[in-house]
Amino acid sequence: MTALSIPHVPTAETVGLHRRLARICDAAGLIRTIAIDHPDTYLLLFDDDVSSVTFEEVVESKLEMIAELSRHATSVLADPVWSFGQAVVTGALPGDVGLISGLEDLYYTPATSSVGFDTELRLKQGWDPARLSALGADAAKLVVFHREDADPAVVAHQHEVVAQAAQDCHAVGLPLIVEPLWFPVDGESLDDPAVRDRRRSSVLASARSFHDVGADIMKVEFPLLDLTDRDACHAACAELDAAVDGPWVLLSAGVTFEGFRTQVDVAADHGCSGFMAGRAIWGDAVGRLDAGQRAAGAALAARRLDELAEVLEGRGAPAWTPVPMADAVSVVGETWYRTSGTPGA
Repeated sequence: MTALSIPHVPTAETVGLHRRLARICDAAGLIRTIAIDHPDTYLLLFDDDVSSVTFEEVVESKLEMIAELSRHATSVLADPVWSFGQAVVTGALPGDVGLISGLEDLYYTPATSSVGFDTELRLKQGWDPARLSALGADAAKLVVFHREDADPAVVAHQHEVVAQAAQDCHAVGLPLIVEPLWFPVDGESLDDPAVRDRRRSSVLASARSFHDVGADIMKVEFPLLDLTDRDACHAACAELDAAVDGPWVLLSAGVTFEGFRTQVDVAADHGCSGFMAGRAIWGDAVGRLDAGQRAAGAALAARRLDELAEVLEGRGAPAWTPVPMADAVSVVGETWYRTSGTPGA
């Protein structure tokens, strides 16, 4: 564990950080987050012309998902436009379920980007760690479109932004989750074994490097695209766990639920602390569907979350380890509250 990120075992200085970390975990310290913060990609499930999708129908859809699925998850990853505030004021998000939101500003550019978004790292104006903390968030998340073989100046800038974000989050008691996303450049095809090797290398390298500059939890892509070679999958996840001296969780990255279940099953053998997943779970419940279709899709998504919880039960690695009660007085003394703060404050 680096000196910059939250230690695995709490100290007097990290009480606030660990309190919030505990709120996004289950009793075993595992993270089971339903991600509903998708921007334009969520709107596309309603209509190819996103300009025709109304604010009201997206809010209604996201609230339905949160109300149903939060009862089967430890935390919800919500966006500031359609779901964060609405989920709180309506009670769709129960008070005992953690709340996370992203700091990134994503620009939807399907005509010019292989991933649908501009890959430049930008922070959302007016949605910084201090505001998230004031509004009751339990953690912040930051997406970084990243390739380890990119222009060194770009890579250095990304690490600087993440380091500052971690410092700003810790100053207000928020853990930071960093989500590096590899992307192909012109001329690359994922059918090419060499390109797949570059992706694998970048996934592993970015998990290490962003944690080392201050990220508390790494939200990572599964290192391999081919799940048929299980030995290779296990080897890659073992390398991933060795690369990150701290908790890491899987994102679903557009795979089917069956594929994601396999990924979680493999990763659980190698120190994975859980998952933060979206469309692979709730994709069947979103769009211009009738009430019966939406309800059936939500029920299916709930069963999928329960199934993933069963896959993780008794496996994986907890995101943090509580101090034994017998050691409490040596860790948090009588006057700790007078001098202790949060890292970076």
